[in-house]
Amino acid sequence: MAPLPKSFSVTANGLEAAINDGRAEEVMHKLVAVLEAGTADKAVQRLAAEWIMTVGLKPGDAKALRGGRKASPKEWLEIAQMVAELQDGGETYMNAVLKTAEHFGYGERHVQDCSARWKAAVSKE
Repeated sequence: MAPLPKSFSVTANGLEAAINDGRAEEVMHKLVAVLEAGTADKAVQRLAAEWIMTVGLKPGDAKALRGGRKASPKEWLEIAQMVAELQDGGETYMNAVLKTAEHFGYGERHVQDCSARWKAAVSKE
């Protein structure tokens, strides 16, 4: 029988099997637990490094990691202005939100958040 690779780990092997089965959330929790406990061997550390490189950071994540302010929603000002313009043109708030969401390709909640952020900024002035 061929010898096992030097970086073989029962923990890492189990985590890789779970990744292949599509149980990503479970793997993330187990991986974090092993790393926090300080019992991660080299194979688990390699797996964690691969995971971080694969998942990467999304815009705004860096601020969250260092405890900074949450990033503004994408295109929030343009979205909020379109909602306001539609309302000024006689549309109800919900119709304006629906039309704006369809125009920009975002969900209703995203459009409502943008509109609320804009209204809060305008009321502070």
